[in-house]
Amino acid sequence: MRTATAHVFKNLSLNSYGNEAIRDAGAANDMIKSFIEHSKDGNIEAAHGPYLIFLLEAFVNLTFNDYGIEPLLGKGAISQFTMLLSAQFAMDALTPEDHGMLCQLCLRVLGNMSINHDGKQECIDNQVIKSSAWFLDE
Repeated sequence: MRTATAHVFKNLSLNSYGNEAIRDAGAANDMIKSFIEHSKDGNIEAAHGPYLIFLLEAFVNLTFNDYGIEPLLGKGAISQFTMLLSAQFAMDALTPEDHGMLCQLCLRVLGNMSINHDGKQECIDNQVIKSSAWFLDE
């Protein structure tokens, strides 16, 4: 059920009306709380891969504008996305394909969030550059 719900949010986020509905309903707060909870060390498992990917795809779409970025700021989203880029527990728990997609989508969301002034500062504070630079060599 959780994965199907994340798929709905991904599809809703495909246009501005859906993004506004997600934001106005306060769903982005619930989405990021759930993402963080299900991607923590000790909680992440292979079965969560599609769920986390659908949420990240929704976050990519939500974070094209400040109105979608702002609900994610100050909630530990940037910290979690950054940590997942190199977390051994995530590499061990997810399939290689899901882990690769998770990292790619985390980088896209981080890039989108860094466009916002407060998002940029949060990215700097969480050392996103240091955590993501090694992907340049892949």
